[in-house]
Amino acid sequence: MDPDALANLAMGLIAVVLTLLVFSRLLGDNPAYRLAQYLFIGVSLGYAFVVIYHHVLRPSFMAILVDSANPLRLLVHLVPWVLSLLLLTRLSGRQTISWLANIPLALLFGVGAALAVGGALLGTLLPQILDTIRPAGFDPVQMIGSVLLLLGVIFTLSYFYFTIPRESAQGRVVVFSAKIGRWLLMVAFGFFFAGGLLTYLTALNGRLEFIVGWLRSPFG
Repeated sequence: MDPDALANLAMGLIAVVLTLLVFSRLLGDNPAYRLAQYLFIGVSLGYAFVVIYHHVLRPSFMAILVDSANPLRLLVHLVPWVLSLLLLTRLSGRQTISWLANIPLALLFGVGAALAVGGALLGTLLPQILDTIRPAGFDPVQMIGSVLLLLGVIFTLSYFYFTIPRESAQGRVVVFSAKIGRWLLMVAFGFFFAGGLLTYLTALNGRLEFIVGWLRSPFG
């Protein structure tokens, strides 16, 4: 047999075996599934370390050597290294120095929270507001869609309106609107769940097609 074909056959065999080990989770937690899980985590960590070394650590260290004569640029390169070393103090287990890891962690959480809030505002809330206040135009279909979008936003927001007394006339209107908003939320969550389920089924179908194709290739 051709060496390339033999290598492809061996790689396909490894992929099929690992796929079957993952599918064994359907029978419950077992050593075969845990073996595939440990292999996946180990390979992922090894790959991540190699990528970080070649694309982050090594270029940054070489930049320090190149810019050693420029104090300002050297400071820019040394700050990430100092913050990274402060993270390692958490491994010591000593309270006297482990608190230093809170400095880079606070910076990471602050930047992450700012990015998340900015992404939510610019990527979700602002487009939702712009679509809600957009003129309906003269197209009947677009007009109906704009009205439904506006009503859906109002009903959904009313579900989270808790400051009005429920016994008053306005409160009864809000309660009725909140019920509609709850159903709209349930429909939206159903769409999200269906999209996630469709993604998982697509991945499952791809793996099953791979196994069937591999089994047929040596004998087809």
